Amino acid sequence: MNDKPLKLPKLLLAEIITHALERDPEECCGILLGRGNTVTQLRRIRNIHESGVNRFKMDPFDVIEAERDARGAGEKFVAIYHSHTYSQGYPSDTDVRNAVQSGWLDLFYVLISLVEKTRPVVRAYRISNDGEVAERFISVLGAGSYTSGSTRPRLVE
Repeated sequence: MNDKPLKLPKLLLAEIITHALERDPEECCGILLGRGNTVTQLRRIRNIHESGVNRFKMDPFDVIEAERDARGAGEKFVAIYHSHTYSQGYPSDTDVRNAVQSGWLDLFYVLISLVEKTRPVVRAYRISNDGEVAERFISVLGAGSYTSGSTRPRLVE
């Protein structure tokens, strides 16, 4: 399992938290795009689960659009994110099962816990094909820390 950190621009980290707070009490979800382990774009994805307060299901049309945009920019999916509005930021059994069944095991899974609304907690994980969950470090990139030739971080509405 890849143990490299997730490299996440501060701007996009703030946007993930904002998205979670705006959707509360429902879970938010989205996709982080980029190259390697470095995130350059955030795509909000609609949560279409009928029990959106404690589950998420990404709108497949939004996912297809995000995948098309990533390919067009020479990027790929780096992570899937979602919020836990009433529990800690650790993958639930359902989260692990969904990750394994999806086959997206090369991605990071980023969780935002809103247990304390004034102090959201953001954590990243890798999930293996046998359901093993391993926390990974998030390296927060500040303004001016992008390598030459990389895309500045941006939110795609």
